[in-house]
Amino acid sequence: MSSTLATVTGATLATVQDGGRAGFANVGVPMSGAVHRERYLVATALLAGAPDERCPAIEILSGDVSFLTDRDVLLAVVGPARVDVDDQRAACGTTLLVPGGSRVRVSTEGRGPVYVVVDGWQPEIVLGSASTDTFSRLGGAILRPGYRLVGDALVNGRERIGTFHRALDEGSGPVRVVSTGHRGLRAFAATPWTVTAVARSGVRLAGGPMAASGSVASAPMVPGAIQLTPGGEPIVLGPDGALTGGYPVVAVVATVDLDRLSLLSIADIVTFRAVEVDEAAAAWAARQRGLLRATAHPDQLP
Repeated sequence: MSSTLATVTGATLATVQDGGRAGFANVGVPMSGAVHRERYLVATALLAGAPDERCPAIEILSGDVSFLTDRDVLLAVVGPARVDVDDQRAACGTTLLVPGGSRVRVSTEGRGPVYVVVDGWQPEIVLGSASTDTFSRLGGAILRPGYRLVGDALVNGRERIGTFHRALDEGSGPVRVVSTGHRGLRAFAATPWTVTAVARSGVRLAGGPMAASGSVASAPMVPGAIQLTPGGEPIVLGPDGALTGGYPVVAVVATVDLDRLSLLSIADIVTFRAVEVDEAAAAWAARQRGLLRATAHPDQLP
C-alpha cells in the first residue's frame, strides 16, 4: 500500500521530471523531461542499477529543496550540490539510506541542475510521464511546501548499488550544431553570443549581427532548434519549448551537446560549430557508451 515517503518543507525552483513525454507533439504536448539528461540518468542508475528514463526525480534548477522523511528512504543526489541530513553533511553521487523523521536539505552549489531520486516514489503520471511542463503545468508538479512524495519504500528489498565512480566530462569548446540549410549558419557560427535569458523553455542569445529574420511558414520544432527572431536574436529551444514556430531555424544543437545548454547562465558567452550529421551521431553514440560504463555496477565492469 502506498504511503507518504517524505514531505517537502521548502523549495526554490524545482519540479518533478523523468525521461520525458514522447509521442504527443502532434497534439501540442511538449516532451519536457530532465533538462540535463545525463545527470538525471546517473541519479536513476544509482538506485536502479542502470539508467531508467521512467524513474521520477526532483530537478532543482537553483536554490534548494528541503523535505522531512516520513519513513526510511533510499535516495541519490547527482549534480553540484550540498546535501545535509539533520544538519550533517552527506555525500552526493551515491545512495543514501535516510531514516524516517530526518530533515534533508539539498542545495545547488554550481552550474546546472541537480537531481534527487527517492526510491519507491510514485508521482502522478500524465500521458505516460511524471514530467512537468512548466508552461502548461501539465503533469508532475512544481514543488511547494506541503507536497508529499507518495509511494512504496523499497529500502528492504533493493540492493544498494554504490557510489557513482566514473564522472564524465561535461564538455567544453563550441556547442556542436547540425545545419538546416539556412544561409546564415556561417555568420551564426562565427559569432560569440551572450546569454540573456535561461529557462526550461529555452536559452535566449544576443550579440549579432544577424540579419532580421522575418517570419516563415510554421513548422515542427524540437529541443535544440535555434530560431532566429525578427530582431536577429537567436532562441535555442529547451524541453518545454514551443512545438511549432514561424521563425527561421538556422541550425539544431547536436544531441550530444544538449545537456550543455542547461549549464549556461545569464551573461555567459557561448559559441557554436557546425558539424555533419554523421559526426554528431558518432559523438552521441560514443557518449552513450561512456554513460553506460560510468553507471555500471563495479561487478559488471570489464
